[in-house]
Amino acid sequence: MALKNLTTEKIYPFQILQANTFLTRLIGLLGTNQLDPYRALHIDPCHGIHTFGMNYSIDILFLDKDGCILKAVANMKPNKAMKAVSNGKSVLELPSGSIEEHSINVGDRLEVIPDDTYRPETYELRNLFHWPINLSIALLWSRFVLHAIGVWLKHGSPINLGILVHNTLLFVLFLTRRKSVDTSHRLLDWIIPVFTLACTMLLLSNPSINRSIFIVSNMVQGIGILGIIFSLLSLGRSFGIVPANRKIKVSGAYKIVRHPIYTSELTFYLGFLLGNFSVRNVIIVMLIIGGQIWRSMAEEKLLSKDSKYSDYLKNVRYRFIPGLF
Repeated sequence: MALKNLTTEKIYPFQILQANTFLTRLIGLLGTNQLDPYRALHIDPCHGIHTFGMNYSIDILFLDKDGCILKAVANMKPNKAMKAVSNGKSVLELPSGSIEEHSINVGDRLEVIPDDTYRPETYELRNLFHWPINLSIALLWSRFVLHAIGVWLKHGSPINLGILVHNTLLFVLFLTRRKSVDTSHRLLDWIIPVFTLACTMLLLSNPSINRSIFIVSNMVQGIGILGIIFSLLSLGRSFGIVPANRKIKVSGAYKIVRHPIYTSELTFYLGFLLGNFSVRNVIIVMLIIGGQIWRSMAEEKLLSKDSKYSDYLKNVRYRFIPGLF
């Protein structure tokens, strides 16, 4: 085996993966969902670690240049930091409970011979950047909320109040959303939702001088906003940006169409376009429509793995518009 205790002559049943490049040492186990019970990660060089972003506990061994154990930490929980250990040369990360199970003690000398080089999978890289991306989106939405407050206080129109409520609800649901049991690993399923969201921020106000058009535009936008709010309340903590299964929703607005939020958003943007017509806004709204259609199809593909959603598809036939599409 690749891990031997030279002090006790014990050989431990672990496959050792070596993390000795900048990227693999930076990532470590942060992107993984669990550590295989017969695997261990040897990070070299390393003399201090943290477990921020992890979702499971691990055992830690700090080794000097000769492989002697300087410090042993059992069951180190997620979101903790361990300060640097003096004379530490490398760190061995083991499945939680390994130190006690194999009677590994401080002062023992280990011989660590890697079985293979550690190669993070794509999904691990994705998980690593999960929180930074979420934080960026949350900060962006918080900016929209603050902007919406300012606009509403300045103009006091019902549309501005609806936009404020809509953005506040999005912000709260995004931060409190339920953890997914399955998430798409396709790169485009991550890029297109973010791109579509970015497009909504590029629309420019260009109010029509025709009062009748202005009134109709506001009415359509108001209907869209009310639909968005109702749909978000129906979805609750299952809300997300990237296609993921955060619990199937079949009640409320989801009894009418499969993607009521997208239907309501498109209603709002078409109303906005009517009252703020420009070539730029037409192009952006068309891109938003294309993005929402892609998202709906990607979500259905992922959720169809769940038998409950397969039954839902049979009962609710239309994606956006009852009787049409």
